[in-house]
Amino acid sequence: MNQEQIAKAAGLARAAIADFERGDTVPYQSTIEAMQTALEARGIVFTNGNLPGFHFDKSKVIIQT
Repeated sequence: MNQEQIAKAAGLARAAIADFERGDTVPYQSTIEAMQTALEARGIVFTNGNLPGFHFDKSKVIIQT
């Protein structure tokens, strides 16, 4: 997903995503949760332990893109 797609899915402005990526601003916890929910609905699984970071799981996709 690009900035525009993530922003739209999370109900944010694209400029806000760009600001977060550049480190110009720090998102509120609710903003982080909105982005995470948007990504999870598209099959992104955030992990730790033996799979640090994230991975894609087609079976978890809720929203078709």
